[in-house]
Amino acid sequence: MKTIEQQKNNEANADLSVEKDTEQVKTRKQRPYLLPIFLFIIVSAVMTAGSYQAWQLFMQEKLQTQAVIQQLQSELAQRPTLSQVDSGINSIRQSVNKTDTRLSGLEQGQQALAGSTEKLYELYGRDENGWKLAEIEYLMLVAQHKLVLENDFEGSAKTLNAASDRIADLADPGLLPVRVKINEEIAQLKTRSRPDLVGMTLLLSRLTRQISSLKPGYQTQTKKAETTAAVKEAIDPDLPLQQKVMEFMTSLVTVKTSQPKVKKTPQTVIVDVTEKLEDNLKLTRWSVLERDTFQYKKLMIQNINLFKEYYDLKNAANADFYDSLMSLQKSQIKPELPDISGSLMLLKQVQKKRENEPQQENQQETDNG
Repeated sequence: MKTIEQQKNNEANADLSVEKDTEQVKTRKQRPYLLPIFLFIIVSAVMTAGSYQAWQLFMQEKLQTQAVIQQLQSELAQRPTLSQVDSGINSIRQSVNKTDTRLSGLEQGQQALAGSTEKLYELYGRDENGWKLAEIEYLMLVAQHKLVLENDFEGSAKTLNAASDRIADLADPGLLPVRVKINEEIAQLKTRSRPDLVGMTLLLSRLTRQISSLKPGYQTQTKKAETTAAVKEAIDPDLPLQQKVMEFMTSLVTVKTSQPKVKKTPQTVIVDVTEKLEDNLKLTRWSVLERDTFQYKKLMIQNINLFKEYYDLKNAANADFYDSLMSLQKSQIKPELPDISGSLMLLKQVQKKRENEPQQENQQETDNG
């Protein structure tokens, strides 16, 4: 019984071993399929984790890039445009120009200040004689202005006489040549003929009123008109050169025609001499008041020629009128002014010489020392 049971146990154990073997075989057969799957799962998990991390990194980079782009856009928006840059440059240029003008103004002010400082130094450095010499120089300048600008001979002479008195008060023998020159200039002013402009104006106004009472003796105008027309036809300066040449060529050829030549009757020229002389005399009076020498001489020549041509000079009234015109023609509106600048030049030479003398003495002392 035991053997049968042992056999059964052995058979059962054999069956179990066989089953185990078969199971091991099956497991061994299934292992090659599970390993790749396991590896695939691991790889996929690793790739998923890597891709997730890569996606996170990409998103971080994207966010950073967007932040940088936004920052750049904001910086670009804050940057000025071309028009703003141009306006800024223009404002800078204007400020630079203003600065230049201010600098130039400051330079001019500095120069003016330096000049005024020098003048103040000269003024405060003068002694009593220096002030008197400055007064004498000023009087000489005033005399020149009176003569040149106002034609005031008497006022200029009085001013020079005042300058001579100031030199006499100084009692400086070195200024004696200046005083002699001043006396010579005063003599020139007093002896020089001066025009009587008021008398000339009154004489012209009287002649203007008197011309209406005179009776002109008109000459025959027919012959004169013929001669003037012939001269005008012969030589007309207003014609062009080509027309002058054609007229000269046609004058060399004579053409005979059967038709009679019509002669042109000369036109008589009528001149209102009284009105013309009155107008000329009025203009002459205005030229005297304006001191226009050229216009005055021109008008006086016209007045004399008109009167000689249309008035009988044998008449006593006409002869008196003609003599008045001739005396007016000889009168001068602006006579030649005497030169009174010699005394001032001589005074400046004396002053310059005296200013240079102390410097020369100081140089000699330094050389000797």
